[in-house]
Amino acid sequence: MEGLRSRLTVVRDRLVTAARTAERDPDALTLIAVSKTWPFEDVVALCSLGVRHFAENREQEAGPKAAAVHAALAGAGVPAPGDQIRRPGLPDGTPGAWFPSRADGPATLGSPGVLDVPVWHYVGQLQRNKARAVTGWAHYVQSVDRARLVETLSRAATERGYITAVCIQVNLDQEASPGVRPGPGVQKSLPGGENAPVAGAGGAARGGALPRDVPALAELVARAEGLVLAGVMAVAPRGVPPRPAFARLREVSERLRSDFPAATMVSAGMSSDLEDAVAEGATHLRIGTALFGERHGVP
Repeated sequence: MEGLRSRLTVVRDRLVTAARTAERDPDALTLIAVSKTWPFEDVVALCSLGVRHFAENREQEAGPKAAAVHAALAGAGVPAPGDQIRRPGLPDGTPGAWFPSRADGPATLGSPGVLDVPVWHYVGQLQRNKARAVTGWAHYVQSVDRARLVETLSRAATERGYITAVCIQVNLDQEASPGVRPGPGVQKSLPGGENAPVAGAGGAARGGALPRDVPALAELVARAEGLVLAGVMAVAPRGVPPRPAFARLREVSERLRSDFPAATMVSAGMSSDLEDAVAEGATHLRIGTALFGERHGVP
């Protein structure tokens, strides 16, 4: 607990410093604790320290973990997933009206020991056959990069009677390394295709729609029942300075907001590059190692 508390303090200080350096309001930043591979007890501990947002990238781990976290918090009066957040008919129909937007707010709901509602993000590459399971616990799916996944998520959310917030994942790797092309059997991610991730710098398979394809994909999300368009997400390319990629993501986000003003979320930046992400307008920072420590032997 003390280790988590200490690391959380350091991360929050970094976020405040980065925001002030960029002449931004620190309160406009949301910390997302990337809890993949870590036990549910760590999530509960961070909840007690005021963290609200958590990210997972494997449904088979995340579903049971989310259930365990909510079971552990049930005695403190925390509602189960879906009870207050994803039901339709909530004010204004925009993400900001009914999704918690800050990770470092008050840890209580008015009395000691009553923790705030954990908000779950799915950040991994999502197979369509896992979509229904993911909508059962994730409030946000940040890794939407193809049309058929939009259709599947829409159907799954609608069947459950939930609303799921969606970020379009933007692939910036090819722009950073224009000589890299998808390898054998790997297709580019274009709306309308059931595509594998695009090969990025260093040849590793990574997901995301190309920037030119984001507007068309956004239109599909905006029209999809059970989904709401929250914004964009990206991972900085490997092996090159991250700032230019985050600047490109800012441009993609600005263009998206010109058509969809409510899609203000920019999920970018991790433990090693959060300062660059904040400088280029990130609103949500996905922090794992700096909070939990090094993960050993896990991809």
